[in-house]
Amino acid sequence: MIESWPIGQSKTWCVMGTNDSGKQQLAQLLSGELTPHSVEVILLPAPNEIAIISFEQQQKIYEHELKIDTSDFKDQQDIGTLVQDFLPQDKLNHPLIKRVGLAHLLTSGYRQLSSGEARKLLLLSALLDEKKLIICEDPFDSLDQESSETLSILFKSIIQNSDITVILLLGNRSDIPKWCEQLAIIKQGDFSVIGAQHCADTQAKLDDFFKNDDETITLPEQFYSTALYPHDYLIKLVNGTVRYQNKTVFQGLNLTVKPQQHTLITGPNGSGKSTLLHLITGDCTQCYSNDLTLFGHQRGSGESIWQLKKDMGIVTPELHRQYRVNSNLLTVVLSGFFDSIGLYQQTEKFQTTYAQQWLKKVGLNNKEKILFNDLSFGEQRLALIVRALIKAPLLLILDEITQGLDEFNRHRILKIIKMIMKESNSTLLFVTHRKDELLDTFTQHIKL
Repeated sequence: MIESWPIGQSKTWCVMGTNDSGKQQLAQLLSGELTPHSVEVILLPAPNEIAIISFEQQQKIYEHELKIDTSDFKDQQDIGTLVQDFLPQDKLNHPLIKRVGLAHLLTSGYRQLSSGEARKLLLLSALLDEKKLIICEDPFDSLDQESSETLSILFKSIIQNSDITVILLLGNRSDIPKWCEQLAIIKQGDFSVIGAQHCADTQAKLDDFFKNDDETITLPEQFYSTALYPHDYLIKLVNGTVRYQNKTVFQGLNLTVKPQQHTLITGPNGSGKSTLLHLITGDCTQCYSNDLTLFGHQRGSGESIWQLKKDMGIVTPELHRQYRVNSNLLTVVLSGFFDSIGLYQQTEKFQTTYAQQWLKKVGLNNKEKILFNDLSFGEQRLALIVRALIKAPLLLILDEITQGLDEFNRHRILKIIKMIMKESNSTLLFVTHRKDELLDTFTQHIKL
């Protein structure tokens, strides 16, 4: 419910809310996708003058690109809609394209972009199309520090030199840019303006909204302790190289990960972090042309990818994009026992009980029958995290796992991760851009 929101009084707004607060519905209401049950006055630009930039919007485009993919009918890969085709054709030389770091990707396909690059593309499209109202959900998620700072400066510059109004929908206080003038909060669908950002009263209201009871986190009672690992290394990569056509992602990379050697991987967007993880998981086929040993098996020596993945728990932006089977929440979590997208095997009662215990740990126990696609992006991410944890694998591969999570859930998940690192035999490979996620429990730091 919104009693009153004088959007026109400011060109910059930050609306703070949790994953289940109703931020997504608010964006749909402002863009005209959602019709209000009742309203006295609503004054907004025309729908074609409004742009929404969100993880949900990125997912819609990605799924459309999969539908029009003709690779199966051709002798070559169909890369889909080119980046340049998302932009006004008379502005392909606009300096903003280079400024946001997309000039070298104009002839790439949308599916080839990272999550952060896709986010920048949608924002760039809105700016070049001269939208009057831009609604952006968690715009700094999935961006490295330099890209985040560049994006923030770009927002500030454009707001100062145009009539564009920007509304940021955020879940973390640390993401509020200094240039944002007005703050509002939304909680379980109830919206209220709390005032100017730099006012002490506003900050007090914000602190109260994000007040943390510092809940005690414990692992589920039946948490599975993995068996002790018999080899010296979980992962050993010697002189690793990945190339795509004329582009070298990385070369000469050496990596060893011993049991319990929890490893943090950092680096700017495009440095090869996700490619390295794909090499390890087998989702990059160049794993067979590299000197890579995984769980004591030399890749290409006859082992199947499913033999290896049974000892992995994986959460990546790519998995989130690919998980398009619209099962209910509990089914998604249970699929983690079988490394499948969707559930195609009969589960045991103890597995269901264990999955329900995990859902309770992340605050989703009252949503187990809700369809995955009907959950918010952040709730979907929580479900995929639990799916990876449920079998307590030897190797946990976690790529930007807090992407889309609000402040409460991000802290909750990081507590669980720290506990798993200390109390189980699982070993972590952890990719993040956020400085506040550089946990002191990591024993190795790889910088790409």
